[in-house]
Amino acid sequence: MMKKMIVKSMALLAMMCMTSGQVSAQGFFSKLSKGLDKATEALDKVSDATKGSTDNSSATEATDTAAVKPLKWDMIPKYHAEKRQVTAEDGTALTNEDGTPMVRVFLVDQFGKVRSAEAVKEQHKKLNKAVGNILLKVGAGAAVGIIGGLKAAKGKAAGGIIGGAVGAGAGVLLSKDDIKMAKQQKKSLKEQEKLIEQYQKNFTNEGTPIDASVDVDKIEDLEVSEGVSMTAESLKAELESEEFNTTDDSAWEV
Repeated sequence: MMKKMIVKSMALLAMMCMTSGQVSAQGFFSKLSKGLDKATEALDKVSDATKGSTDNSSATEATDTAAVKPLKWDMIPKYHAEKRQVTAEDGTALTNEDGTPMVRVFLVDQFGKVRSAEAVKEQHKKLNKAVGNILLKVGAGAAVGIIGGLKAAKGKAAGGIIGGAVGAGAGVLLSKDDIKMAKQQKKSLKEQEKLIEQYQKNFTNEGTPIDASVDVDKIEDLEVSEGVSMTAESLKAELESEEFNTTDDSAWEV
């Protein structure tokens, strides 16, 4: 409650620092109001989470839960489409009944892990939520940037104090690198959505081309890289493996 009062008090101070004759004042107040609403909303969530706690450890745990954690950015999978030629045990390339090469196209990440399209989509849902939470937290602290603009107009002291108060209230604890990576990841996920959409238009859940007569190397809007060959036995094992259908996200969770 005290933090929220500080935020609002500092906001009023910011308003008083501005002259009524400024042309941009109305627009500033509108943006400021929206930013403060988000900031105080974030404060309310922390306050509600800690309300009624009788010991410090419970309060700390609730506050930590409300905070947004960064992700292990270098461990987040990024998928591409990869072709596998199916062979017999002796290495002879197998063909379909119509004589076309028997190939499978899988979604493979940069670590070489193969996933079904459905598993990748579920992973992406979790990632979108995690990244969205980070960007939402940044949005809750948007008032920092708005109020910080007072530095140029009304002096560094007022802008710095108010910006600091709102930033603390909104819980913007992420580093600049985390925020940058979150934005990049959001963009990457959008790009991969297109990949998954095109993949599912052209391949079954088992990686079989829906139209066997189509050259998988020339599918429009879908770049398929060349991968290693695999035996029919290893193909079966791949499709039945737990890893193929897992949505485990422990690798990139903090």
